[in-house]
Amino acid sequence: MAPTLPKKLFFGGDYNPEQWSREVWHEDVRLMREAGVNLVTLGVFAWANLEVAEGVYEFGWLDEIIELLHEGGIGVDLATATASPPAWLTVKYPEVLPVNRSGVRLSHGGRQAYCTSSPIYKERATALASQLAARYGKHPGIVMWHVNNEYACHNAHCFCDVSAAAWRKWLQARYETLDRLNESWGTNFWSQRYHDWNEVQPPRETTMGTAPNPSMTLDYFRFSDDQILELYKAERDAIRAVDTEHPITTNFMSTYGALALNYFKWANEVDFVSTDHYLMAHDPDRHIDHAFGGDLTRGWAKGKPWLLMEHSTSAVNWQPVNRAKRDGEELQNAISHVARGSEGALFFQWRASIRGSEKFHSALVSHEGTTNRIWNQMVELGGKLAGLEDLAGTQTAPAEVAIVFDYESWWALSQPNLPSKLLDYPKFVQSWYRALWSLGVRVDIVSPEVTLAELAKFKLVLTPMTYLMSHDLEAKLLDYQANGGNLVTSFFSGISDETDAVKLGGYGGRYVREGFGLRVSEFAPIAEPAALSNGATAEIWQQFAAVTGAEVLATFTDGVAAGQPALTVRKTPNAAAWYVATWLEPNAAKEFFQKVVLELGIKQDGNEQTEVVVRGDMRFVFDHQRSTVEWSQI
Repeated sequence: MAPTLPKKLFFGGDYNPEQWSREVWHEDVRLMREAGVNLVTLGVFAWANLEVAEGVYEFGWLDEIIELLHEGGIGVDLATATASPPAWLTVKYPEVLPVNRSGVRLSHGGRQAYCTSSPIYKERATALASQLAARYGKHPGIVMWHVNNEYACHNAHCFCDVSAAAWRKWLQARYETLDRLNESWGTNFWSQRYHDWNEVQPPRETTMGTAPNPSMTLDYFRFSDDQILELYKAERDAIRAVDTEHPITTNFMSTYGALALNYFKWANEVDFVSTDHYLMAHDPDRHIDHAFGGDLTRGWAKGKPWLLMEHSTSAVNWQPVNRAKRDGEELQNAISHVARGSEGALFFQWRASIRGSEKFHSALVSHEGTTNRIWNQMVELGGKLAGLEDLAGTQTAPAEVAIVFDYESWWALSQPNLPSKLLDYPKFVQSWYRALWSLGVRVDIVSPEVTLAELAKFKLVLTPMTYLMSHDLEAKLLDYQANGGNLVTSFFSGISDETDAVKLGGYGGRYVREGFGLRVSEFAPIAEPAALSNGATAEIWQQFAAVTGAEVLATFTDGVAAGQPALTVRKTPNAAAWYVATWLEPNAAKEFFQKVVLELGIKQDGNEQTEVVVRGDMRFVFDHQRSTVEWSQI
């Protein structure tokens, strides 16, 4: 059995002692104890300080700080330091550096400056992980292992010749024959048919005004995801060969920048899910995005406890305007994640850097020191988490509504040459999530690989803009419906199969024809809002469809598709299926889902101001107008 998280709530964050003198180290431990910190992440970006030349390791400083922390009662989440290769590696082996889509080899100086298919990078990273595990795997101060950091944040896709060779090997394993590859990619279009494996190149930049084959590009996302996962597994296995006791993870990213990796798949390879989440400060409803991030992470973890590995004490440094958090907002942020299943709240970072690209990122200890509101709030949070210790190991109450979140649909919809450039998969998913959130309806988020038995636990399943739909998922959703499950889907769902081949016989395939009683014949995207017959406003999308077994709830009243069905429902003796043929503006989406929720008798607890989440025997109430959070036992 794989090791699991210790049963406690963690508080702390990234600690970079290599940036500071030893006098500061002693002061840090004293302040950590004062704040109630019980876990720090060490060594995330310390490769150059740990391996100073190939095979030459200097662990003395790390020995010293681990011992100092342990003596202070502070546990260590030890990172493998492989997120940023040192200069000696990229100078000695320049082929390690990634190449962008235009064929330009990138330079050393940022972070994640490596090709994810590079055997040299993989060898050196795995060697460092192995050395660290051998030296510290039995140390009593180690609590868990942290492999790399935010994989694919900056180097999701490399287009060098090494990557091209690995790509062809991956394709041969996937398709076995060129005939199967040519069929799956539709290469008879634009004379793209391949007659030799060496003819297949990555989807690099093509002639001006054209784009690579979308099926090829979709596969390149899959390939890149697999290559990066293999890097993680190599380091993980090197650690596990030495240390069988401590759990191993890598920090995912639950913000929308995390396009490149299918975290539902990755969750199967970590001992526990951990994530980083940062507020988009410009969004007045950022607390809803925050809630979505926590629910999405719980979905990756399949309801099991997980860990918030990073968030910010106040402002970050990478947004156009880096707004400070309001008083009370950070306490809400941290406790919201705990209520949704996190085993604590960690931050980037412990002490604000005085140099480097992230020197203006907030921290627990700011440039000013500890006589300020951030420090006071952190000390308060540490005390609050200590008082919630009994929540450790418990689960958040399951929801009655599920949203299917599909990374591969997101990958496909991130490409050019779609009916509208305004299609935005994560934004549309969140528009439905936000409508339900404002109604006090809690939501679980599930993978397209969800089983029929898991679906059966929900009263309502949503498939917003699920553009790619395999025949397996299509059949599973229709079986769910046949067994009494209720569905809501949208325009541009079920359009293509997993190879991105458009299904014939009506857009949406069998899922829309049989499940929703519609035969969609033509898209009619719009640039300006249009009205519906029920008084609602449509944005971005209209379409033409024949109603074959549904009731029309509203039609488009203007635009090219005037008179066509905009909202429909198909009812059977034991289930209902609603179809939304447009992007409803927020108030209209809320009104639509309110009717669905009332009809199905789905529980509502909360409103646009007040959010309620239950974990274990604790009920959390968040007032987002007053920036407060309270909790009590049920």
